[in-house]
Amino acid sequence: MPVTEISIAKGKDKDFLLQLIECIHSVLVQTLQIPEEDKNLRLIEFDPALFYSKKPYEIFMQITLFKGRTTETKKLLYQNIVQELDKKLSIDKNTVFIILNEQPLENWGLRGGQIASDIIIGFNINI
Repeated sequence: MPVTEISIAKGKDKDFLLQLIECIHSVLVQTLQIPEEDKNLRLIEFDPALFYSKKPYEIFMQITLFKGRTTETKKLLYQNIVQELDKKLSIDKNTVFIILNEQPLENWGLRGGQIASDIIIGFNINI
């Protein structure tokens, strides 16, 4: 159930942006072992004059997810994201900045306002 926000300066065509979203989602499915249909991604484009970033960063990703993944899984996630973006879209690995925002289950309200710790999530978060 990760929620991913991708921030990028305007200037890329729609096809590129859709491929960017799909690449990231496929890595989340593969690495975090979430269901394919569990797709919660937003891409936000900024006017280049309003998109300040320390070089070499050009793409910022914040992934909010349930707490529980191991350090090894997180390392694998970071590596898989940048490798997939390089392979599919020729995005330089050094230009991608990723932040994980882990939240305990009790901080999520799902499925009609239920607390996530009271429902069956449908996938393992302790990987």
